[in-house]
Amino acid sequence: MKFVERILNTLSFGEKWAGGICFLLLTLLMIADVTKREVVDIVFNWIMEVTEAYPKTSVAGVVGDWSVYIAESIHGGTSGFLEWLGLGGIIWAQKLSLYFMLWGGLFGSALASAKGSHLRPEIADKVLPKALLPYIKIAEQWVISAFFLFLAYLSVIYVLESISLDEVNPVTELHLWKVQMIFPYVFLSMGFRHLCYGIFPALIPSDINEATEALELAEKELSESNSRGNH
Repeated sequence: MKFVERILNTLSFGEKWAGGICFLLLTLLMIADVTKREVVDIVFNWIMEVTEAYPKTSVAGVVGDWSVYIAESIHGGTSGFLEWLGLGGIIWAQKLSLYFMLWGGLFGSALASAKGSHLRPEIADKVLPKALLPYIKIAEQWVISAFFLFLAYLSVIYVLESISLDEVNPVTELHLWKVQMIFPYVFLSMGFRHLCYGIFPALIPSDINEATEALELAEKELSESNSRGNH
């Protein structure tokens, strides 16, 4: 069991870093996109206006034709470079940012299942006898594992179909199957994780339910304030 626990911890560690890198790249892309639109374009347009107007200024007449030639060269180079970059931000930045957001969110979903912070109904916890709850939790892990492994199977079929159709995003020019590969991985990761929980129940993380915890905390504070009031 220790070996399996080490594998799951390594898996969670890698997914945590992968998700963090995705959101970091997302942030950097958005900063670059805004900087390009609000700073680079403005500066380059100003340089083009100045170099275009320079030959008609009195300074150009005093300095000589060589300065006009330099100004026109700068103007042409700036114009060509700005045309290559495009106007209004980085064209592919927003689409690529969506990909990083998708990847980061899915890595986060895998981590949520590893920490027991996934959403699940708690009706059985309140109604059924407490002696049955450990067995129900084990059965729950097997059902969840089968569900995610089935989704992994469907996503593999989906990715293979995308490869066969040779689908390419026209903006980023990326083959879509490279983006879609996250689906088989995440579903397989979650299915494997819950399968291990079903085989080794001691590895099952304690359920985290923020709403329930907040309600219990409020009830505790209310009871303590009432007890202080009675005294």
